[in-house]
Amino acid sequence: MKNKKYCLFSAPHYFLDKKKIINSTDFFIIFDEIWQKKQIKTNQKISAWIVNPGQSFIINKKILNFFPNLKFLITPSTGVNHIDKTECSMRGIKIFSLLDKRKQLKSIRASSEFTFLLALNSIRRLDKAFKEVDNNRWRHKENFLRGREIFSKKVGIVGLGRIGSNLAKWFNSFGAKVFYYDPIVKNKTYVKKTIKDIFKICDLICICCSLTFKTQKLINLKFLLKMKKNSILVNSSRGEVINENDLIKFLKKRKDVFFTSDVLSGETRATHLKSKLVNYHKKRRVLLTPHIAGATIESQIKAATISINILKGL
Repeated sequence: MKNKKYCLFSAPHYFLDKKKIINSTDFFIIFDEIWQKKQIKTNQKISAWIVNPGQSFIINKKILNFFPNLKFLITPSTGVNHIDKTECSMRGIKIFSLLDKRKQLKSIRASSEFTFLLALNSIRRLDKAFKEVDNNRWRHKENFLRGREIFSKKVGIVGLGRIGSNLAKWFNSFGAKVFYYDPIVKNKTYVKKTIKDIFKICDLICICCSLTFKTQKLINLKFLLKMKKNSILVNSSRGEVINENDLIKFLKKRKDVFFTSDVLSGETRATHLKSKLVNYHKKRRVLLTPHIAGATIESQIKAATISINILKGL
């Protein structure tokens, strides 16, 4: 194996057919699930790395020093905010993501489904109902448990990409009026609005745009203050898309608005659990889930398959 190429596969993999993967590529694949920096070991043989997008660190200069001969980074995710792109560019390391295989990416529905689930729960608050049964109560507090219907509601989608398009279609089938904000996408089926109008007129708003330089802290106090009474905000994009300091100020003032999110700012730096939103969640003022929108066996098998297909082409 002197001239064999080596690839580190540090993403979740227990559910994968490893033998099939190994036999499908010229690379010798080392399966080693990595979540924290302390798990990384120096390896000069590694030339390709399929990373774990859920890791609690950024692949920066310090991390890259562990792999001096690294040439390719592949992330089985659409986001790349866990990778220092500037440092990789300086080292001549090429970065690939699921966006490089858009046709195959369309078959991954987990994040879309989970965002829809968060929205449904926000409207009906199943989490409250579960707690009532835990406390040995049935319909003792029906006024407390009474929710609303999606039908006829105005739903705003920020980012009409793969996830946003799926949400728009599903909400539309439920009888909601769908509005969207996306400076790139044009869609005649739904009503395009400015982001200001989305926050002003919609009963439910889903944030599912990509995290870019332009979308970082896109959702700030000036938009939040325009939200309708008793409206709902759902975020399954990245925590950094929302200015969390502004959001906390807003939630203190507007107790009628409900916020739910699968993401928090600072996840890639392992600072997210220090967010005040975590304390809000414990009091059920907001509802958080630990970035599990894409965590299904089917979606992660598909993502791993796409990553291996990229590896084959190197």
